[in-house]
Amino acid sequence: MKKINMTEEYFLWQNKIKFSDTINIDKNKKIILKNKKSNSNKSNKNKEVGTMNKANKINNTNNNIEIKNEELKKIYLEVKECMKCEKLCRTRLNVVFGRGDENPDIVFVGEAPGADEDRLGFPFVGRAGKLLDKWIDELKINKYNFYIMNALKCRPPENRDPLPEEKINCRNFFVRQLEILNPKIICALGRHGFGNLIEFDLKTPFGKARNTVHYYKNKDKEVPVIATYHPAYVLRNQKEETKVISDFEFMLKELNNILENN
Repeated sequence: MKKINMTEEYFLWQNKIKFSDTINIDKNKKIILKNKKSNSNKSNKNKEVGTMNKANKINNTNNNIEIKNEELKKIYLEVKECMKCEKLCRTRLNVVFGRGDENPDIVFVGEAPGADEDRLGFPFVGRAGKLLDKWIDELKINKYNFYIMNALKCRPPENRDPLPEEKINCRNFFVRQLEILNPKIICALGRHGFGNLIEFDLKTPFGKARNTVHYYKNKDKEVPVIATYHPAYVLRNQKEETKVISDFEFMLKELNNILENN
């Protein structure tokens, strides 16, 4: 089972590294990031070392996640204290609030944390998260500001589907979080993430939600929503990956139109 240290937690929270990246410290106590950005000049390494003290404020129980926006921080602290779902409260190790840029162009919305997410306190850090990372890299989505979150903040036991009452209990946190993030576009990953944004009969084939722009009412404006398959589903049905790539390209085209008109 992979463990991450405090420095890794900081960079992961800021979307500076992926979960699959590693941080090592050599004999001279220099931090080395083993990812594509690690081969840059010495000034980048010095910058990484300079964030060490900041990163040390974060511990492995996810108690001191750095959230700059005070309203987001307030919601996070409420989530940590929430006891509405008796089963989820008893079995969770960490609440999983979200991570990324707090002024995002794109917000990715999944359904609920899995085992790795529950253990580490970050969304999309397991196998599905690695696949999402791959798509973000390949399509150069990382040139935009983005944020990753789930509809539910606690892991359902055995990774079962979220129950209707659990989604209702988490709804207030979800809505307020999106209001503060105020994204330009939302990418719904899977039927449960989509169902928290757009009224949708979960018995309807999810593929029917694709290839169109839906709209989520966020405060006084409507935010475009693009639906695609959850990475965990694609891991079980690899032939569907081409559809996700197509959906992401569709999302980026819509986002670029929004940015050009603003």
